[in-house]
Amino acid sequence: MRLLALDQASRTSGYAVFIDGKLECHGKFTAEHEDIGERLHFIRENVAKLIADYDIDHIAFEDIQLQQTVNGQQSINNVQTFKVLAEVFGVIYELAIALDLPYTVVLASTWKSTLLIKGARRDEQKRNAQAFAQSTYNIKCTQDEADAICIGTHILVKEGVIQKPKTKTSVGTEGFDWS
Repeated sequence: MRLLALDQASRTSGYAVFIDGKLECHGKFTAEHEDIGERLHFIRENVAKLIADYDIDHIAFEDIQLQQTVNGQQSINNVQTFKVLAEVFGVIYELAIALDLPYTVVLASTWKSTLLIKGARRDEQKRNAQAFAQSTYNIKCTQDEADAICIGTHILVKEGVIQKPKTKTSVGTEGFDWS
């Protein structure tokens, strides 16, 4: 399997490429454009280039979900964020269909459960994903890259290519020591 895993966003997207169960590379790309249409085009072009450059035969990307809050203004912001993420999701989904490329869509809660990544808050879960990438692949990476690596690792576990971790990844509230 030649897998491209994405932690897609409207600005900075993380990616990880796995070839035959091994992490080949990881990185991120950032769409600086103010216009959402230009950002979507930039995202599509970057994903298409990764697919071509690594002869990808499966793509995995994160599903989106609307975050609910009790604060009215925050709720409006969440709807706007959800709308933009839905557009990004649609661009990647359409590209997979256009290229006749098998794909998997996975909820963040699902890959975190598979990899035993814990945390009470989102920022703690992000740090724990980075800790997972550090302890599993011996790499230091951004949160976007770590999430993409975790999404790809989840797919490999589910496909039976690698074994599921046996202990939870948690660095607590202090953060991860990068030294």
